[in-house]
Amino acid sequence: MSADIFLGHQGVIHRAGRALSNWIYLGGVKAFADGSLGSNSALLHEPYFDDPHNYGLQVLEFESLFNMTIASDMSGLQVAIHAIGDKANDLILDMYESVALKNGKRDRRFRIEHAQHLAPGTADRFGQQGIVASVQPDHLLDDADAAIRKLGVDRAQKGSYLFRSLLSSNALLALGSDWPVTSTYPLRAIRTAMTRIPPGWDTAWIPSERLSLNDALIAHTISAARACFLENEIGSLSTGKLADFVVLSSDSWDEFATVGSTSVNATYVGGIQAYP
Repeated sequence: MSADIFLGHQGVIHRAGRALSNWIYLGGVKAFADGSLGSNSALLHEPYFDDPHNYGLQVLEFESLFNMTIASDMSGLQVAIHAIGDKANDLILDMYESVALKNGKRDRRFRIEHAQHLAPGTADRFGQQGIVASVQPDHLLDDADAAIRKLGVDRAQKGSYLFRSLLSSNALLALGSDWPVTSTYPLRAIRTAMTRIPPGWDTAWIPSERLSLNDALIAHTISAARACFLENEIGSLSTGKLADFVVLSSDSWDEFATVGSTSVNATYVGGIQAYP
């Protein structure tokens, strides 16, 4: 991206803020550090269990990614970088630390998108550095069996989809869908974060990493809004916010974890009923 475009974005943010209307918000820039686990292109510290000469793919050279992040951050843009493998996540955390030191202290809310497979100790770094962990629970449904094949049982069990560990590190855990890769239906993603039971399984995958219903709801609402600099507009039912909310078919929190037991009866956007 050219310097002119950076300066143009910066000028718009300074003139209008991030909210151009109730529907359009200025976000930031996104880049990719690696590929995906399914294609054996997520960047790993150790080789793939099922492909012992392959460590995955680093999409951009570190210097290029660093320079783009420096320029974006200096322009006032939030930076979000896709990182799935454990080495990719460590690389981006190192880079974010360097950029923050170089550009100075401010509320930048750097994000890592996915953060699916982490090395020992990496989850703690998210909280220590104030990095947003933008995670999509429903990817777990497809990845559990694949992770065991591709990483081996031990690595998969210790480092995959560390919802609870990230939250315990005081990271801002923001949950979402990654649509169109997975379903946009948030109730299913909330249930996945609570139960961690992949299709065909009878038990949870890494049960110690399950979230409570309250934590999953917070991560889908106010934390997700904060991850986008929108906590003053959306994310909770509070005076002065947009009154976006749903009415559910059940008031029993226990039913949330049961497939098909809870549905959306009505949706309100800006306080106005939009569904049905």
